[in-house]
Amino acid sequence: REAMHGVFLYHAIKFGMDMGIVNAGNLPVYDDIHKELLQLCEDLIWNKDPEATEKLLRYAQTHGKGGKKVVQTDEWRNGPIEERLEYALVKGIEKHIIEDTEEARLNQEKYPRPLNIIEGPLMNGMKVVGDLFGAGKMFLPQVIKSARVMKKAVGHLIPFMEKEREENKMHAGTEEEEDPYQGTIVLATVK
Repeated sequence: REAMHGVFLYHAIKFGMDMGIVNAGNLPVYDDIHKELLQLCEDLIWNKDPEATEKLLRYAQTHGKGGKKVVQTDEWRNGPIEERLEYALVKGIEKHIIEDTEEARLNQEKYPRPLNIIEGPLMNGMKVVGDLFGAGKMFLPQVIKSARVMKKAVGHLIPFMEKEREENKMHAGTEEEEDPYQGTIVLATVK
């Protein structure tokens, strides 16, 4: 059902639908729908196959709640830290975000300043979220989940950024120091 709704909304929005009452929090991202299921939903929605209903019912019996369940794995956790941070943002997964943000922060060679993590892998992940939302493949509740993950990651980095600022003041020997973060603006809009 969620896949069918996701496919329908994806196409409806492309063709001008600008308002609907849905529980978009349970909708999958269009690109994440299994290829076979996506094709079955497309065939049914566009009436491309006279057997589409029967095929989709057969698929649901073997892959639905009563049939085989897809086992969620943490295989994505084996990738590089940048990919893990991006994946967590795109999927809205908070579970490991502090741990992964800290791992990136401890990599002083790659990320000498906490701000480098925000401007690097975290913003790259949010760019993917923005692109998916802009293409109509991700919906507002999913974007909000991603924003919460981003907020949690940035919240972890803020004390380190403040500590760095204090150290810079002490090193310069002045109370008044030019803010090293001055001029950096992060802005997100949703239409």
